[in-house]
Amino acid sequence: MRLTLALLLTVTVSPAALAQEGAAAIAEAERLAGEAMVQAARDPAAALGQARRALALTNEFNPTVFVEMGRKGEVVEDEFQVARAAYGEHRARLYEVVGAILVGQGQGLPGSRYLRRAFLLDPTPARGVALARAETPLGRGREALDVIQKAIAGVTSLSPEVAAAIAQAADAARLPSAQAEIDRGRLQATLKDAVTLRDGPVTLPPGTRLSTRPSFRIEEAPLNLIYAAEESCRSCSADLSALQRVVPEGVRVLALPANDEADVALRQVLDIYDYPWPLLLGPNLATELALEPRSVLVVAREGWSAAVFAPPLGPALAKGLAALQREDVRETVPRARWNRRPPDRRPLAPPPALLEDGLAPGEDEPFPPEFGAAVEAYRAGRYREAQQGFDALEARGDGWLLPPEARLNRALCLAGQGQHREARRILLRTGDSRFEEAIDVTLERVAPPTR
Repeated sequence: MRLTLALLLTVTVSPAALAQEGAAAIAEAERLAGEAMVQAARDPAAALGQARRALALTNEFNPTVFVEMGRKGEVVEDEFQVARAAYGEHRARLYEVVGAILVGQGQGLPGSRYLRRAFLLDPTPARGVALARAETPLGRGREALDVIQKAIAGVTSLSPEVAAAIAQAADAARLPSAQAEIDRGRLQATLKDAVTLRDGPVTLPPGTRLSTRPSFRIEEAPLNLIYAAEESCRSCSADLSALQRVVPEGVRVLALPANDEADVALRQVLDIYDYPWPLLLGPNLATELALEPRSVLVVAREGWSAAVFAPPLGPALAKGLAALQREDVRETVPRARWNRRPPDRRPLAPPPALLEDGLAPGEDEPFPPEFGAAVEAYRAGRYREAQQGFDALEARGDGWLLPPEARLNRALCLAGQGQHREARRILLRTGDSRFEEAIDVTLERVAPPTR
């Protein structure tokens, strides 16, 4: 959110008293939420009611609770962002409790919506796993994997709980390997553009063999490294020396000539420097594998996990090999629920954006008819009717229209009724919406007309 007006950051009435009152509300809300989680096992209905009360208690964001004010009761922009982040962490705990209780009651879809907001506000690994577990039974395997990958980005060692959640999500998405999905996330998080990922299975044409024996199978080694030599082999000695430095034990190294007639120079380099690595030979093999000269293809998990590294062959390759040597999930590949299709790697569709008139929808499509009716009423100028429709959607408690989005819509409806001051107050005290960056624009929409 671009804070361009001092009005957005100014507290004009008893700032110290407002801060004290807000701090008390936050403490009480977190107390109620904690008690609700304890109560959920013995009285889930009462626990859910208490968790909802806790969430409602701090609907309004007061930045002065989280940061110190200036002499004139103002909060500067940087401190405002700090305050909003702290408020988001607090609200995440409350959304998490409501979502967990709903999921525990068998209300997976509503629960996932609250858990999704908790993860958006404060994306901890535990919240990512909880959200993934709620998404998986709904048939949202790809979404579950996506959220776990975000939650564990940069984490080198996975707990059994996380690994099990990934395996369940992989089965829901009908993928061939859960470990391959972990590999992808780990390599993307640590190496980014230094690695190019490929989906398995990696297959080689009939007649592929080694220079040391007449057959070759990827599955014979847990980790295969295929070095693609250039035709002249001018860089072979330097590249192979680099490989000798970075490749750990347990990795099978294979040297691939540029074409069927270019193996002589590569054999000479291997012999001169006494490298114990065989040549990988086969008809049009370099073309089949689509490897650029001097690049390396690393194949793991019996061909179901693969990554390409471009020169120079140094630290990035070493990190990639270390990542691919980890085993987080014990599985037989391909997994039994694989749909026998290549994994769908298209980006997931983003949640619906603000409507053209600034109204905030929920995150799931299709929109419920009640939302369409409220939007129609708003566009027809029946603002009170529209407000009642949006408020009813929020009151259903199924998480389709969460409190902050309902607040944005309420502000627009109030502005339509001429209550511009109240509309602006609502917006200025909203801090946990997925549309926070659009609040400046919404403030302009609810501004009173100028003469």
